[in-house]
Amino acid sequence: MSTLKNIFTGSVWGIIAKVFDAIAKFVTIPMLVGFYGKQDYGLIALTFSLNAYLRLMDLGMNVGSIRFFSIWLSNNEIEKIGKVSRSSIVFYGIIGLINALIFIVMADYGVEMFNVERDQILLYQNMMYVLAISTVLNWLSNVVTQLLSAHNELGWVNKVTFLSSLFNFLTAFIAIKVGLSMNTYFFMYTLSTLIGLPLNIYRLRVYNIPLSQLLFPKWDGKAFKEILGYSMAIFLMGIFQVTANNLRPLLLGKFSSKGIEVLTEYRVMQTIVMLILAFGGVFMQVLLPSTSKVYAEKDQVKLEKIIYDGTKYISIFFSFVVFVIISSSQPLLKIYMGDAYTYLSLWLTVWLITVLISMHNAPVASLVLSTGKTKFLVYSSGISCILSLPITIILAKELNVGSAVIGYLFYVVLQLLFYYIYYIPKILNLKSLKIFFSCFGPTALIGFLSWGCVIGMNEIYVIPNALLNMLVNTILFSSVFLIIHVCFIIKFKDLTGILYKIRRK
Repeated sequence: MSTLKNIFTGSVWGIIAKVFDAIAKFVTIPMLVGFYGKQDYGLIALTFSLNAYLRLMDLGMNVGSIRFFSIWLSNNEIEKIGKVSRSSIVFYGIIGLINALIFIVMADYGVEMFNVERDQILLYQNMMYVLAISTVLNWLSNVVTQLLSAHNELGWVNKVTFLSSLFNFLTAFIAIKVGLSMNTYFFMYTLSTLIGLPLNIYRLRVYNIPLSQLLFPKWDGKAFKEILGYSMAIFLMGIFQVTANNLRPLLLGKFSSKGIEVLTEYRVMQTIVMLILAFGGVFMQVLLPSTSKVYAEKDQVKLEKIIYDGTKYISIFFSFVVFVIISSSQPLLKIYMGDAYTYLSLWLTVWLITVLISMHNAPVASLVLSTGKTKFLVYSSGISCILSLPITIILAKELNVGSAVIGYLFYVVLQLLFYYIYYIPKILNLKSLKIFFSCFGPTALIGFLSWGCVIGMNEIYVIPNALLNMLVNTILFSSVFLIIHVCFIIKFKDLTGILYKIRRK
């Protein structure tokens, strides 16, 4: 019950943080673009993209560190944690310095590469220098977050993330209200991203050992090598995933009969889908330390409970969110982009169902990562990536944006087949049929049934106002979905037990 409590609290705060961050960006980005102008704000988008790309230098260490720290905590190997965390400070410090050097070089030589206007050069260079200074601390903060995640402090970590998003939100409003320069705003924004670091360092007292034994830089190659070997496999798998996701729109733009304009359609749908994918990231973040500890304890009964119950309740959450959006896809697209984009509702529906199929597997995927047996996972990711990309090319001229959606569906189905045929029965010793038909199948079926009720109502009563139509569809779907789940699926004794533990804490 303690493990389920940690998963529950970490997930709730993670979702709150993600939703707030999404809403904050939705509100502030148009305001900032209007205040600073499309051209100057484009520099911020450029720096964010460059910074995000350089995060690949993590080499999968984030997943690897959390996994091993969790196992060592379970075995009370605190000294080993200290050796690796101090080595990680050296590792991330070096990456941070390399990043800083890249930003400094880009400040001087990136002007022509990115076609920066003459009157923007000084602003661009200042932003690069601010990133150069802050990037070292940002990379070092990874070690602190990994240590807290391994100690099941995800509730705290996500609260701090929420606080950082709140400061980002307030920074944008203050900048517009007071009339701050772009340089000042960017500097304040960068500071707000670092506000969580001292709070998380303070929280490390849960380890009950001096901070110097966790954070004082000292290299131990032998201890660090164990994590690095595992992390490189995660890195290779991540390369295939990034390639499968990011190469698809490029192929779409190349081979589609609509040309580059098809990417606007892709981006519109992707913006909606990304929020749900962010929720999946929250669950993986929360589940990995818990499953790693249970796997290290070799408690098969506890492990099965986490996987079966975790799959059931995560499937309920994603089925609700996915089908709520699907049931109002047309009015949502009309409100978001106008009547010209409502025809995308079909492909948005297919994409969202694909995400649902993928995300229900989060507990199993986290346990697979916990086992350390990742070689076959690298192979399966590579095979799925290579076989799915041609789908987009072949169908691009006929289906346009739909070809990318079908290609992604093919990629997800291939990945799941590897899990259900090989990993679940042979590596995890769990029942594939039970996970799919007992834990995922019923809630997905209820989602389709509830969506069918919405379709039937829309056929009988046509509501011309898009916002009202969306509201009525959401209320109807939610009512049918929740009533059926309360009557037949949800076990309140499990939920009340978790909530009671949280209140006591």
